[in-house]
Amino acid sequence: MRVLFFVLVLFAFVPVAVAAEEYICPMHPHISGEEGNNCPICGMTLVPKVNEMPEGKSHEVHGSAPEGAFHIDPSYVHALGVKTAEVTHHEFGKAIRAFGKISTNTRLEYAIDVRSKGWIVDLPVDAVGDTVKKGDLLFTYYSPDLMSAQSDFLLGSRVGNARQRLRLYGMDDKAIAELTKKGKFLDKTPFHAPVDGTVTMLNVRKGSHVNEGGSVMKLQDFSRLWVNIDVPVRDVQFLAVGTPAQITVPETGEVYETVIDFIHPVNDPKTRTVMVRLILENHDGILKLDTYVDAVFNADVQSRLAVPAEAILYGSMGAYVMENVKDGYFKPVMVKTGITANGLTEIKSGLLHGQRIVTSGQFMLDAESNLKGGMEAMGHVH
Repeated sequence: MRVLFFVLVLFAFVPVAVAAEEYICPMHPHISGEEGNNCPICGMTLVPKVNEMPEGKSHEVHGSAPEGAFHIDPSYVHALGVKTAEVTHHEFGKAIRAFGKISTNTRLEYAIDVRSKGWIVDLPVDAVGDTVKKGDLLFTYYSPDLMSAQSDFLLGSRVGNARQRLRLYGMDDKAIAELTKKGKFLDKTPFHAPVDGTVTMLNVRKGSHVNEGGSVMKLQDFSRLWVNIDVPVRDVQFLAVGTPAQITVPETGEVYETVIDFIHPVNDPKTRTVMVRLILENHDGILKLDTYVDAVFNADVQSRLAVPAEAILYGSMGAYVMENVKDGYFKPVMVKTGITANGLTEIKSGLLHGQRIVTSGQFMLDAESNLKGGMEAMGHVH
């Protein structure tokens, strides 16, 4: 009896380890912490976790679970349609969206004038909208001054000043070659198209008298067009000449790739926008003037740590992703996001290159983790 009493006294002085009480989120039970902490996903206050198991029940042991992770059977993961991807770096930039419309390229506009008074004799190109090829005959012209210049040329001064004088009167090389070949006056001086183009202005008719310096017509080359885009002032700082741009024509759905050609130095005080000019090739003539277009600029392109945009989940505490810690184990990770473009979202903090995250099925996975965690909190997971 004395021995038993001595043993009991010894046990009275042996320190007993008391496990610290664990607190979990009622909505996201896989989130644990200390008393008074809040859930980083929904913001709710953590509550004590109930650890006792119902009598006659035993828990399935899944091995050592990573901290903060929850386990889902791999076969069920497949059934949920879960897909994962590696966190890695991608080259992309800030997507700036704006709109504008197609206009003429004034650098490809050509004025056809006469430099001596005279009369229009023939006018084969006689309507606005007529298209011509380089070298086509536009009109013939009778001018006493041009006749005098031709005379000087034919009298032997076929080089130097005489030839230059013909050019100053507007005769092109094709007309001068014809004069040289015939060796006699061209009473109707031919004027040819300097480029491929379309007549956009016609100021004469057959037989019209034209004064010195008079405008006969204007040609416009529509093979290269300008696109004037109105970009908000706040976004212009990210753009520069050469910045890539994608142009979409809403009416047809056609998409064109180009770059910025010019940024206007002054903003519009009424709209608080800056005109940004692009160039589009239009050799097939499909694009038409004054057509409205949408533009997306890929600005500030650089290597960024990023994940597919659909991988990001959002809670009251901010953005988070589901990390695939190892086979069958997942955990939510809070992240700080940056820009989103081309289906990618920049990750500024929270993840490292090489980690694996869930890109598809994460909503079902999150719901499953909530249910599983809730059952664990009640002591009913087997």
